[in-house]
Amino acid sequence: MGKRKGKRGGFRLRKDPRNGNYICRFYVNGIEKKLSTRTRDPREAKVRAAQLYAEAVSGRRAVDPAKCGDLAPIVAEWLADMEGTVSHGYWNGCEGTWRVHLLPRFSRIELLTEASCEDYYRARLRKVSRATVKKERATLVRFVRWASMRGRDYLAPMDVPSLPKKAKGTKALDGRDKTHVTRAEVLAILDRLPERSRAGHPVKAFATLAAELGIRRETMDKLEVPKHFEPGTEFLRLSADVDKEGNGRPLWLSPRARAALEAIAPARGRIFSGFHYLKTFRTAARGIVGEERARHLTLRDLRHRCLTDIAEREGLAAAAYVGGHSSTEMAGRVYVSPQADSAETALRARAREDRFKPGTEPGTDQTWEAAAAILSQDSWQTRRDSNPRPLPPEGSALSS
Repeated sequence: MGKRKGKRGGFRLRKDPRNGNYICRFYVNGIEKKLSTRTRDPREAKVRAAQLYAEAVSGRRAVDPAKCGDLAPIVAEWLADMEGTVSHGYWNGCEGTWRVHLLPRFSRIELLTEASCEDYYRARLRKVSRATVKKERATLVRFVRWASMRGRDYLAPMDVPSLPKKAKGTKALDGRDKTHVTRAEVLAILDRLPERSRAGHPVKAFATLAAELGIRRETMDKLEVPKHFEPGTEFLRLSADVDKEGNGRPLWLSPRARAALEAIAPARGRIFSGFHYLKTFRTAARGIVGEERARHLTLRDLRHRCLTDIAEREGLAAAAYVGGHSSTEMAGRVYVSPQADSAETALRARAREDRFKPGTEPGTDQTWEAAAAILSQDSWQTRRDSNPRPLPPEGSALSS
């Protein structure tokens, strides 16, 4: 049993007569704390008490929180208050971030402190990239700001610490860097795909639409006739409710995409039914890109290829519009990827121009003798006044 050393440190255990659980008692900054270890085993209680005491002393557990208890109800209230004010995709991202990552770490109000946030950053940076942790921090900051503005009944005001400046995180080792495909490979995969899978799903039209327009999978699952597409028209009109970012926009259909849609479009209702496509898609891709690359290939890679081609030909603004982004930053940083085939094409085009042949550089038609004559003291004079500068030779048009 831990010994209490006055009010300067240490903890003390005692059994609760009501339920038999051990209670840990200690002082931090002159404030007395009594926390239940939630166990009746004295050995487990001692280990749990030491952990509770260490969390309180190090700042990972609030010593005098405004309110104790589960954090989940407050998070649920925040999500309900935010619903309808942001896009559906952003709301789903916030809900998933709290459910999968943040709530398991900050299950109680007193566990959400600045020190515990820094511990969370370090743990996540060992598994994911800095960009991923930055998004999770943005969700946490928005929640803390909302809860703090509603008084101490929700959450005490706190400053969410920033990420370490030089931390890069950990790159995902799931083969995502091996799935870049060229335009020729995409067309070859589309040619090898059957019109429908064994279950009768239009997998070829599904992949064609992703390759030609770069549409997200979740958006294609919500396309309807005649709301978004009518046979005989040249545009696919995406509404704000089906786009992840809420960016409704018309997209011109290429002949290949238009033919694919008209072949499977029903008279009315959903065009695609949210089917599984990966098995058929990767089977067709295996003969084009190989077993290793096909293992991780998805429609997302076709979307990347489409936006990369558009950015190379028409610029980032066009790629951001097709991809449904409000700015070119996301399109340039995430979706437009450097491609080896594009770099080879650029280098070959640069070599064909022969712009750096010996003797063809700008200014090579001027001899050293002419330059020396210009800079000689015989042809230039110096003005003797408060602003000395060279003067043109006498008798020239500039000397008058």
